[in-house]
Amino acid sequence: MNNQRKSKIIAKNQWDEKWLRESLWMPVGSFCNLVGQAYQGKGITEEELEKLARKIFSLALEFTEEAFSRVERIEEGLELPVKK
Repeated sequence: MNNQRKSKIIAKNQWDEKWLRESLWMPVGSFCNLVGQAYQGKGITEEELEKLARKIFSLALEFTEEAFSRVERIEEGLELPVKK
């Protein structure tokens, strides 16, 4: 298993959590497609495939975390009209 320190991403609300849960799979799919095209017609062992899959997942997490950290959340109060 990888001994890298795993950082935690804290979701502050359900929408942050939804974004984190779902956004990871687009880069994973893109990397899997890249690997599939690179190894098309070439032999790849089960061990090599697992190593690549772990690297793909690790990179996808890294890129997702980087993208998520660029999001700026602005807390604005909701102004309700006052009945006179």
